[in-house]
Amino acid sequence: MSVEIVPLDEALHRVLASDITSNTDIPSADRSAMDGYAVTAEDTFGASETNPAELRITGRVRIGEIPNIKVGRGEAAAVATGSYLPRGDVDAVVMVEYTRVSGDRLQIVKPVVPGQNVAKKGTRIRPQDIGIIAALGVAEVPVVTRPRVTVISTGDELIDPGERQKEGKIYDINRHIIKAAVLEAGGEPLDLGIVGDNAEDIRARLKQALASADIVLISAGTSVGERDLVPGILATLGEPGMLVHGISLRPGYPTGLAVVDGKPVVSLPGYPVSNAFAFRVIVRPLLARFLGSNVDAEPTVRARLARRVAAPGGLRTFVRVRLVEAGDSGGAGLVAEPIMASGAGVISSLTQADGLLIIPEDSEGVDEGEDIEVVLLRPLKVRRNEAR
Repeated sequence: MSVEIVPLDEALHRVLASDITSNTDIPSADRSAMDGYAVTAEDTFGASETNPAELRITGRVRIGEIPNIKVGRGEAAAVATGSYLPRGDVDAVVMVEYTRVSGDRLQIVKPVVPGQNVAKKGTRIRPQDIGIIAALGVAEVPVVTRPRVTVISTGDELIDPGERQKEGKIYDINRHIIKAAVLEAGGEPLDLGIVGDNAEDIRARLKQALASADIVLISAGTSVGERDLVPGILATLGEPGMLVHGISLRPGYPTGLAVVDGKPVVSLPGYPVSNAFAFRVIVRPLLARFLGSNVDAEPTVRARLARRVAAPGGLRTFVRVRLVEAGDSGGAGLVAEPIMASGAGVISSLTQADGLLIIPEDSEGVDEGEDIEVVLLRPLKVRRNEAR
């Protein structure tokens, strides 16, 4: 992908295209991390309530001012959170809570160590990264151009949300899930709408997509039924055409992979859950590759499986689970309960799930009570299982 320059406030979650190197120390000098007194740490060693260290206060440093005082051994200077430390032998700040003041005399009742309470000098972009870039005075950031991803749904039965429900029609779920997922993964979705189960219409829409995007995603029509037209059409649009039709994934087996004149095309299953998992396994890494980054690591937790889950050998299997407190079922911790309504077309099985148990291709299942790793789909909110 190419590089573009964006304003700092528009750089969040973009992928940095080149190193940003500081030509100055941030901060330019040591600063206090809290209200208190700047001291030489060694002067406080052994200090206690009954045997306080006593120092002479030589001045005060306010926030935003350049200190004009120098602090030597046996001396201290009052500082505020964020203020620069004075010159001299200062190497720590003692919190004001651990001091007593009488005139210009400071008693310290708790020792500090060098560097304590001092902020010393000194990628998908996160808020904290925005902060450090701002600290450098950088107003514009070089980022990788977002890959353009065309999104198409196929099916005579589909209508868009907002249209009046008609007999025999269903609302298109996949296109909207995919667009959100593309945005989340760092791409720019281009919505090419719904196309019916007509070979010429699908061909025309795919050609339009290939002309306008870096990656093409098309949902449904990818299995082996009479109306599954997409793989045959992709095989004729350009070289090398279809590379793979069917991957070792459950749900998500009918996924097809093609390259048409240098552009990747992913033919995603029509069932929404299959579609979502195929996107997860194939499209997310593809987008990361375009961006020159890595797929973000996802948080995981350990749990015990509530009941055995069988898996067909040779397929990577995604099991949606709910997480509940173990309670009296075997001590502290979490129990992962497989969601019963887990068909590939049941989108609520994803919205109700807290996480995923991913069973690898070389396994035929996971036994009840086995300790497992659960990939979280949302921030953990543990439920109490009253039945247990």
